[in-house]
Amino acid sequence: MAKVLILYGTRFGSTEEIAQELGKVLNENEIDTQIINLETTKRKDLPNLDEFTGILLGSSIKIGKWTKNARKFLKKFAEKLKSKKDGLGVFVSCGDGGNPEKREQARTNYIKKKLDSNNINAVMIEAFGGKLDLTEDSKLGNMAKKMIMMAAAEDPNIKPNDPNDLRDWDRIREFGKQYCDLIKK
Repeated sequence: MAKVLILYGTRFGSTEEIAQELGKVLNENEIDTQIINLETTKRKDLPNLDEFTGILLGSSIKIGKWTKNARKFLKKFAEKLKSKKDGLGVFVSCGDGGNPEKREQARTNYIKKKLDSNNINAVMIEAFGGKLDLTEDSKLGNMAKKMIMMAAAEDPNIKPNDPNDLRDWDRIREFGKQYCDLIKK
């Protein structure tokens, strides 16, 4: 049975929910899956990457940057990830990933450039929309909310005081299914 490790970095939980959904899709397709939050797991507690047929690595994007621990993981384990080139998938969760007109730019800016800078190739990459929670009880600070509102002033899809979930769950599931097909080959 194929075995996949899903690792992710998240700031406010959106990427975690995507990782969980991908794990669900893989499990439904009879792929043994382990999911690890890089923000809460110490490096010494990570499993041996050689035990996995494939690896899915995800990160949220904030002001153009991956989460700190996802960046560190990519750099520290670059050689191991290079050896998984036929089973490495990478995804990000960001505002531009939810916009079909900006999605390719998000893939290039947030994934391709990051992988290229580490000489890593992935078999699949994708930029998914994120969640820009502008509600009163949001985990975002007031300054972050104001910055998002200023940046999104021209975007009719971003609404003040709304959760603004820009994730397309069908696209996320389809990415998971396509990844399953690659891993099972």
